[in-house]
Amino acid sequence: MTKAERASSASHLAANLMRASLPRLVRLVCVLMLAIAILPALRSTASAAIDTPYIVIDRNTGAVLAEHRAFDRWYPASLTKLMTFYVTLRAIQNGEIAPGSPVVMSKLATLQPPSKMGWPVGTKLRVDTALQILVVKSPNDLAIAIAEAVAGSVPAFAGRMNAEAARIGLTDSHFSNPNGLFAPDQYMSARDIALLARRIFIDFPQYAAMFAVPAIRIGKDVDYSYNLLLERFPGADGMKTGFVCASGYNFTASATRNNRGLIAVLLGAFSQTERAVETARLLLDGFRENGTTTIDQFRRTGPPVAPVSQRKRICSQRAYHDRYDPGAGAAVINSPLLQPRKVTRQPVAVMLGGVDAPPSDALLTARLVPKNEIPVPAPRPEHMVVDVDGAPMTGPSFVPKTIPVPTPRPRD
Repeated sequence: MTKAERASSASHLAANLMRASLPRLVRLVCVLMLAIAILPALRSTASAAIDTPYIVIDRNTGAVLAEHRAFDRWYPASLTKLMTFYVTLRAIQNGEIAPGSPVVMSKLATLQPPSKMGWPVGTKLRVDTALQILVVKSPNDLAIAIAEAVAGSVPAFAGRMNAEAARIGLTDSHFSNPNGLFAPDQYMSARDIALLARRIFIDFPQYAAMFAVPAIRIGKDVDYSYNLLLERFPGADGMKTGFVCASGYNFTASATRNNRGLIAVLLGAFSQTERAVETARLLLDGFRENGTTTIDQFRRTGPPVAPVSQRKRICSQRAYHDRYDPGAGAAVINSPLLQPRKVTRQPVAVMLGGVDAPPSDALLTARLVPKNEIPVPAPRPEHMVVDVDGAPMTGPSFVPKTIPVPTPRPRD
């Protein structure tokens, strides 16, 4: 019997006890004792009702606290940008690029569909500024520009993403682009996403605060994060959302309470509000749990489960009609799990320019060598040595391929 079934059975038993011909005080005591016994099952009933993949881990210890279909491969959408973020920080760590190095909008970047910044070709900004914009607004054009700034090209950056995935132990992930736009061969599992999110906190704690920013200001424009737990769920401090029709509404969230940090991953929710409420529920349940198996030890034992498009469920006309998808800043979520949005900080100002470090060697090479063609030196052309009047130099004083020397003046 599942936890949900045990909870349902206990509820019927409680109702029967209240109707039984026993003294009222005895009936109340019995029901109270029964309620205490089944409380864990009742707590987990809501989470058990979620049939799409999820996982909750302890951010500090890596312990797995709850999971469902955590190894299913799923289209990650913009959760891909967590790996884009990580690969870029690895390049900074290795000295290939600096926080102040340039990110330059290319023609390829400007051709990406929304969400996007819409800047023209040639626009420049710092790498660290680009990363802050990436985790809040999630622009697809900027993700391409970051990839080119680090590796010189999107294919080269995707190669780095897959290399990092293998290095840190992602077993059900593959990348072909840095922004998460749909590609049949781009997928991640909930387990892999949680592991990656934890590695960001552990390997680069100095950059983790970027994920806690609820809004950024660029000039007069303010862009709000679609992480609807920020400023609504006490303790929320990151991370990233994602959506394409093939994936549904994905969410990786982090929260800290009583010096304990958790990471929750929920994939394939039906709407922005559902993913926020259900992820809040997963975090609340997680704070009550303890686990022994760590995320590194938690590995798939069966065959891989291929990703399945959620387009029919998520992007049908009926789905659009039934769904409430508010703007991030103005979202009103009627749930006891989330508070009304309370502004805790002003939008972080970001700006273009400010570059104070050189570009990566990979970017320079890509710009100097068009279309991946390696230049081959041309042979030195044949030439003729001439005198000051332009006449060919010949005679006994001139030997080809040698330095001509003056002929002695003849004696009278």
